[in-house]
Amino acid sequence: MKNWISEIGTLLTKKRRTLFGTVMIGMAMIVVIVFVFTGIIWLLQNFLAYKDTGLTPYINFYEYIENIPAPQMFLVLFFALGLVGLSAKMISFNLKRNFKKFNDAFYHALEKKEMMDPGEFYFQEFSGLAELINPLIEKIIFDEKQLQTIIDAQKSLILTRSHEKILNVNRAFLEFFNVDSLETFLHNHRCISDFFAQDDPEYSIENGKGEQWISHILRQPLVQHKVKIYKNGIPHIFTVDAKVSRLHSLYRVVITLTDISEIEFERKNLIIDATTDPLTKAANRLKFDTLLHQQIELCNRYDHSFCIIMLDVDNFKAINDTYGHSTGDQVLEVLAGTIQKNIRKSDTLARWGGEEFAIILPHTKLVTGVRIAEKLRHKIEQIREDTLPQFTCSFGVSAYLKGQSSESFMHDVDSKLYQAKQRGKNCVVSSQSSP
Repeated sequence: MKNWISEIGTLLTKKRRTLFGTVMIGMAMIVVIVFVFTGIIWLLQNFLAYKDTGLTPYINFYEYIENIPAPQMFLVLFFALGLVGLSAKMISFNLKRNFKKFNDAFYHALEKKEMMDPGEFYFQEFSGLAELINPLIEKIIFDEKQLQTIIDAQKSLILTRSHEKILNVNRAFLEFFNVDSLETFLHNHRCISDFFAQDDPEYSIENGKGEQWISHILRQPLVQHKVKIYKNGIPHIFTVDAKVSRLHSLYRVVITLTDISEIEFERKNLIIDATTDPLTKAANRLKFDTLLHQQIELCNRYDHSFCIIMLDVDNFKAINDTYGHSTGDQVLEVLAGTIQKNIRKSDTLARWGGEEFAIILPHTKLVTGVRIAEKLRHKIEQIREDTLPQFTCSFGVSAYLKGQSSESFMHDVDSKLYQAKQRGKNCVVSSQSSP
């Protein structure tokens, strides 16, 4: 008897129980409590019977059980059902709590890359499940370490993020930003887009700040996206690629930044060489023709106005014949440098040929174009270089008329320049000044 009571006590005080054992204990306790409750009613029945209340006394408890009055039977049943419901509620509560605890522990183990502790669960079923899952978690951790090794071997910057934050980066990422861990990086920066430079439209992603830029990249998977990031004052150009993975409520984006700085700078240099006059560093004829057709298209489509100034060095042949072609080249270099300093960033200076230059002035009406030409003429005639002869330039200015062909337009500008030469040189001729 003593051993039996001891075993019951051990079962009741056990930290972990099976769900079946818990139900059995609950049912046993309900039976015991119901019998105790029935016994109390039996005693109360006898007590009231001895008080001459008209109730029938039952000396034997078993006799009372066999002949229990209907009202009292209903009371006992009601009490018993109440206990059953309460027990079911408690078991359900514990089951839900353990399930949530197991779920949290499982994801915590995956995030922290550690094993689950079977001893922290109330029900043995959950403890057993944790023991079964631990080898799987161990394999997942091993696979993640192996994957991290592969990612760390890549030269590209690779990061994985959720909706809220960056979750993982590779070694190249840490080395580029000169940090020892992701936590150190996140202490000062929430997103890598904090480093995206905005000084060149070619390397600017829409919504580049914050996190909206990721959505922009995902919406345009076939477009090559490029960003510029400065490191120690040196620009680095990266292509950016993003791949998204979804599983139920899980969301992950893998972002890869590949450094193409060397290729990009070489490409830019090739473009510059192909579109720039080597002597004056002004745009060449090819670049000029491209920009001219762009401005004509904009003007015809959106009614934008633009002007072209053509200028020619006066008596340039005499300069070459007197001082030599080397001096003539220096004159053209100084001339181009002076013009570049006195026009807007949106304007384009091009070497049209020989000693002749053309300037495209976007969003400019004729009166403004003439004023700019006069300013340049005045600046040029004031140039004083010890190694160069004094020189002047003649100017022709025309505004584009909607629907006009490029050939007709350039012929019109050239005719104005010719008129300036005929009027004595070192002057500006335009449509408003023509006879």
